[in-house]
Amino acid sequence: MRSNPVRGELVNRATGEVMQLDLFSEDDVKVGPDKARYDWNPNPGRHVNVSKTLMRKVWCKDSGYDQNDRDVFGFYLAHSPDGTEPLRMTFKEISELLGPSQGTIRASVEKLHRGGILLEAEKFGRMRFYRVNPRVGYDGPAKKQVDATKEARFPVVPAPEAPAKPARKRKAA
Repeated sequence: MRSNPVRGELVNRATGEVMQLDLFSEDDVKVGPDKARYDWNPNPGRHVNVSKTLMRKVWCKDSGYDQNDRDVFGFYLAHSPDGTEPLRMTFKEISELLGPSQGTIRASVEKLHRGGILLEAEKFGRMRFYRVNPRVGYDGPAKKQVDATKEARFPVVPAPEAPAKPARKRKAA
């Protein structure tokens, strides 16, 4: 029998002592402000803190958000830069990567914006860039997320209806 527990064992088999489960080896632990690495193999990368309660509501069939809306939302979560920076991609670029048409992407972004899931962050002429509402998801330290939520509106589920378009004036014949 082994007298020393192997990494990941819950009980020392020689003594019967309950051991702390080690998720990181000593090589995984960094020195400095970031104490542990989150480079999970085989897909290392950053992680986003999201509201599971809100996610459950958005993914329900009666949420008012359809599959395209959820795909676009997931795209924004996965591709947005750190903190409160907007995703600086056009609807055409998103469409080319995600699959649906530019019009479908635009409609989903507008619905997610009306619902407060995406927030308008920048505007250049007619082009608008959006970011994920920090109350919904945040890529960065928890302290900065708390600070970012002070300025963010609350997201809404079910999705708000689109405003009625004004009637077009007809030309007199």
